[in-house]
Amino acid sequence: MLSPLNVLMIEDSDAVSVTHSGSVHRAPPAALCLAMLIGALSVGNSSATENDKFNVFASANYSHESNLFRLPDAQVGYGGVRDDNFRQLMAGFSFRENLGRQVFSVEAQASRASFDHFTQLDYTGKTGRFNWGWHLGNHVDGTAGVAYSETLAPYTDVVTNERNLRTEQHSFATAAWTFHPSWRARIGADHYRYKYDLLSQSLNNHRDDRGEVGVDYLAGSGSSIGGQINSLRRRYDMLRSFNGQAFDAGSDQTDLKLKVVWQATPVTLLQFLGGRSQRSYSSTNERDSRGVNARVSGSTMAAGKLRISGSVWREYAGVESSIASYSLNNGGNLSGNWTVTSKVQATVDAKYVRRRFEGLLASRLPQGLSDSTRTYSMGLNYAPLPQITLSTSVFREARSGVAFLGSGSYHANGVSFTGNLQY
Repeated sequence: MLSPLNVLMIEDSDAVSVTHSGSVHRAPPAALCLAMLIGALSVGNSSATENDKFNVFASANYSHESNLFRLPDAQVGYGGVRDDNFRQLMAGFSFRENLGRQVFSVEAQASRASFDHFTQLDYTGKTGRFNWGWHLGNHVDGTAGVAYSETLAPYTDVVTNERNLRTEQHSFATAAWTFHPSWRARIGADHYRYKYDLLSQSLNNHRDDRGEVGVDYLAGSGSSIGGQINSLRRRYDMLRSFNGQAFDAGSDQTDLKLKVVWQATPVTLLQFLGGRSQRSYSSTNERDSRGVNARVSGSTMAAGKLRISGSVWREYAGVESSIASYSLNNGGNLSGNWTVTSKVQATVDAKYVRRRFEGLLASRLPQGLSDSTRTYSMGLNYAPLPQITLSTSVFREARSGVAFLGSGSYHANGVSFTGNLQY
């Protein structure tokens, strides 16, 4: 049986992709995700550059996680087992071609993940992307392209040990017009299509249509200030049901935001994006809500070897539930990337997120409905040769959950080893 949180749909208005639980993830499990991130950083330092027309790459990963399905601490694992080891082999290629001022790029990769104990999770992942960076004269430019990914969906808020593959299709286009040396107008559109192959999660199959229109003032120092309007139209493939009555969970959201980019020094950049957000629902207006979204982020370089970046946010997010209609998310993260030597890099990251659920019945309940998650990770990269990088990483994740919503408290630890080859 699904817990109440399993039918929540929580999303960050600025997120690229959202799971059925609302947690934003690029690729689970966590140890594998961290290893892939560190590997990407290391590949970026290899001999291949963006001027290379054609590159092939491959990687092998071995990971262990102590709580693979993010089960509550008091819950016994499936068949008495909570942890698992898993491996992933990945291979792909990238191609880039400049035709005059037009830039075309293609990237594709395939992977195979295998688990020691929970073999039902074994899967083949696929990703691909085509991008066209176009220019029209000296003042108009933009991008257009398509992307596809198929990967294992995360288990952060799902009570199941069944395999659940998530497919994402994405098409996009942007355009910008520098109509004055100090002024730029921009517009963009994205279409997303999400599908889950697990039958119990298929009610979250949906389409997102996003739009953005903005104007910026460009300072000679590299800083800018402007405003933008964002829209999000979400439509589900299936109707939802509550108390035996079917309803449409689709929604429309509009954001009015201020965007500030401050190039404080040649190596220090600060950014602010925030404003008012309003959401309305197709079936019933008692879930309609509004709030403030704001995010401040920055990065700097110390002594030419240590890059530090961080962000803090207060973001409103809509919730699909019979208990709450939205959540207020507060959080922050701090990351460091230290170039120890020409061949060795060290990384560290800390993140905290607190979600407070509000609206509908949440305000009438005697207990506060909120949860908080803390994640810490460290990694080390070693490049014995320009084309080869060896990486290792560890992480710890802890959540104080909401028992009433079925979002139990848990702890999880993991370690990962990865080898990357790029030619």
